[in-house]
Amino acid sequence: MAKKGDLKGYGTVWYHPDGIASILSLHNVQKKHKVTYASSQGTDCVVHKADGTSQVFMPLKIKLIFFDAKGHIVLINTVY
Repeated sequence: MAKKGDLKGYGTVWYHPDGIASILSLHNVQKKHKVTYASSQGTDCVVHKADGTSQVFMPLKIKLIFFDAKGHIVLINTVY
């Protein structure tokens, strides 16, 4: 069953506790963060955060862009 939560720096999201991925809308990410994408130089999409760090999202062969969160702490606060 999908749950509703708050993703810091993004806002309200729906997620599945047993799911392998969460889907974020690029349109909504762009509202809060600078996003760069140079299709002529590669296919990575970079989200530049307010604290000066950035997150690189890379495309899979099935044309889905993802961020590998291994080694990162990801916390979700559920809202009922």
